[in-house]
Amino acid sequence: MQKKALVLIESSTTGHLFHHAAKRLGYVPILLSEDAERYRGLGLIDPVAVFANTLSVEAVIEVCQRLQSTYEIKGILSSSGAYAAVAAGVSRFFGLPGADPDAVAQCQNKFEQRTRLKAAGLATPAYRYVTDPHNAVEFADAIGLPVIVKPVVGSGSMGVRLCTALPEVSAQTSYLLREEDFASSPGVLVEQYIVGPEFSVETMGQNVIGVTAKHLGPLPFFVEIGHDFPAHLSTQVKQEIATAVTTAISALGLQWGPAHTELRLGPEGPVIIEVNPRIAGDFIPQLVRLAYGLDLIKEAIKLVVSDAVDLTAPANQCAGIRFLNPGSDGVLRWHCDVALARSVEGIVEVELYAPDGSQIRRRGDFRDRIGHVIALTSQAAQTDSALESALALLDVRIEAQ
Repeated sequence: MQKKALVLIESSTTGHLFHHAAKRLGYVPILLSEDAERYRGLGLIDPVAVFANTLSVEAVIEVCQRLQSTYEIKGILSSSGAYAAVAAGVSRFFGLPGADPDAVAQCQNKFEQRTRLKAAGLATPAYRYVTDPHNAVEFADAIGLPVIVKPVVGSGSMGVRLCTALPEVSAQTSYLLREEDFASSPGVLVEQYIVGPEFSVETMGQNVIGVTAKHLGPLPFFVEIGHDFPAHLSTQVKQEIATAVTTAISALGLQWGPAHTELRLGPEGPVIIEVNPRIAGDFIPQLVRLAYGLDLIKEAIKLVVSDAVDLTAPANQCAGIRFLNPGSDGVLRWHCDVALARSVEGIVEVELYAPDGSQIRRRGDFRDRIGHVIALTSQAAQTDSALESALALLDVRIEAQ
């Protein structure tokens, strides 16, 4: 009898959670990757790793056809948004549940997505797609500074920068167009900077699970240094956000499966920044599980393998995470008591990623993080207080070189 398998195309910071959940549900997790070794430190539990050209639907189909001689493939997905369209295309080929491949592919291009959202009448930042610095500067000058300059395709705040002067706009555009890290992006998006607090909305199909409040690091970058779930908002504001997000999901053809929508609450109401056709990263699924008792990753897998999905939230607590970020480049020196930080009431997890003596070179995105603290209490204010108390015990110093 063939073993039931779940095919996972590449991975992400939440990839190990998918592997754990797949095993608990009785499936063999099979990792398809061009380089599985890069995931060695992510805590994947005994994955069956198979080489594949994971950017090609046809190549992944061929690998899956070979795997069918050994496994009964029940579902195909990716925890990484970069491979969501491939997973959807392969799922469609095998007649398995999945999102619309064309809708996902269009959504991954921020310019195409923004154009469709605007056509649906949703509030979005003013924007322009550019392929040279001159056009970027021209548009920034026309709508007024500051503006955000970012790659058309990308994630994790990589390459995203607030520019407050026209020479900065030119320099950032030139940088994104020439750097190898952004070679997969067909161009650059210049957009209006919306002033207001930032949130993300976690959904499954048209079901709004909840709203996450974001904490951002210092400008000009947009590094997320913390999250609170659920966000402390009035009923009216939550309804306005839910309406904007479900309208956006419908406009983009993403009514099937999980999505992670980022928005800002501007002076005129919610402004959609982007919709990602995947489950949230950055420990947000863990916060949802802690606060609501709802395992989004398990339910996403159940959706993919045609099991009944249960989005009931049996709990109602307040969870939060704060990331540790270095303030400068140099040599990392920890002066902290991790055990004492873990003993703070309400703290459920303290992790340090980088050992003492590590060389620190900041990049202005999620890769700058060197640790995190997670708290859970019955009140938002208590959770915030617990996080602050634990962080005060984790002194980070950077020695200049």
